[in-house]
Amino acid sequence: MAYYSSYGAAQGVTGSCHLLEVGYLKILVDCGLFQGRDEELNIEEFEFDPSEIDYVIITHAHLDHIGRLPLLVKEGFNKKIISTRATYEIAKLMLANAAGIIQESKNPIYNENDVEPTLRCFGTFLEYNESMQLSEDIKISFKNAGHILGSASLKIEYKEDGMDKSAIFSGDLGQDSRIITSSVQAWEKGNYIFLESTYGDRLHDDLNISINSFKENILKTINNGGVVLLPSFALERTQELLYLLKQMSEEGLLSNIPVYLDAPLATNVTKVFKKFPYLMNDEIKTVFEEGNDPFSFKELKVTLLKEESIRINEVAGPKIIIAGSGMCEGGRIKYHLVRYLQDPRNKVIFVGFQVPGTLGRKISDSANETIKIDDTHIKVKADIEVINGFSAHADQGDLINFVKDLKDVFCIYLIHGDEQRLKIFKEKINDELESKVHIVKKKERIYI
Repeated sequence: MAYYSSYGAAQGVTGSCHLLEVGYLKILVDCGLFQGRDEELNIEEFEFDPSEIDYVIITHAHLDHIGRLPLLVKEGFNKKIISTRATYEIAKLMLANAAGIIQESKNPIYNENDVEPTLRCFGTFLEYNESMQLSEDIKISFKNAGHILGSASLKIEYKEDGMDKSAIFSGDLGQDSRIITSSVQAWEKGNYIFLESTYGDRLHDDLNISINSFKENILKTINNGGVVLLPSFALERTQELLYLLKQMSEEGLLSNIPVYLDAPLATNVTKVFKKFPYLMNDEIKTVFEEGNDPFSFKELKVTLLKEESIRINEVAGPKIIIAGSGMCEGGRIKYHLVRYLQDPRNKVIFVGFQVPGTLGRKISDSANETIKIDDTHIKVKADIEVINGFSAHADQGDLINFVKDLKDVFCIYLIHGDEQRLKIFKEKINDELESKVHIVKKKERIYI
């Protein structure tokens, strides 16, 4: 008998945590933090016994997929965590950074001392197009999910009463065309498909149009003597921006205008990216093969120390500052916003989704209004630009493409999406495909 249960990212987009009970094995797929309006769920006890989990399989290193691993280990899990090697290298950085923040929070669920025992559970690596036997009757495989570096979709093959069965977990899927990441790999067949639905209700803006808008906004601002602020996520988005700025540098468009990478975590994540050129798309691979660094250029200045960050403000004239966090909830970007938001020559460019309630969302919705950053009231006079085409998530068309040619599908189970988007996506699949579709409910147990 095989059963699936969701303990996170059913009827929601954070806290991914999926339990598969196959024969005598209990396999957990991801164990992420709840974020945003669901953040208080992190302090709740697991609905299963962590010590009884035989394997944890990680699809990628975003915190909403790995952020509760230290809590899982703290509460009794001590077996193997399986991932790609790139995911492990990134997870080391992301978990250490998260622990430092969490231990200072009102209700810390773990601290920095819990990270090392968690990392010791890693070390069993599975790469794309490879398989691994978990038992005589259970085999797992990875394919590239195209979401971020090292991201994977997972196939679990098992036997039941002599019958071959399989379940596919999409993980978070990327768009077909990305700046750095290579494309999503398709599976040939699978019986039970657990499909992310983050943007199952919409199509994204064209990436090339978004790239051109990004470059044009930068040029307009620096040519007017202004400062460009780029709030950016440390993982994937910062590396994409660095590559686009490198292109501008090589085209002579930056005119020796300094570009500051004022984000220690993003700097360290970028170092990890350089270890895995073979996981990137053909364009980036070519840059590496020619002996060049796609994330470095002559105008780039990396500021690791706090003192170096402060000295950015002493540099007169136009400049470009990349800093975290991507939604402006913490990190060095907040200090730069206080300094530069009140000058109409300056521009803030948001290249990632801003969750309602975050400082980034308040800024993007508050042109010419007064906002509060920590204890400082600021009049937003700088120009605010929101560019939506950089999403690392597949849109409705990409998601349909992932499943439309799959053979032997018994049912598509929709997860990792807000309730309204899930309903819209289910209707779309019903219109275009013949497969049975089911929206997974929280804590629902499903026989597969």
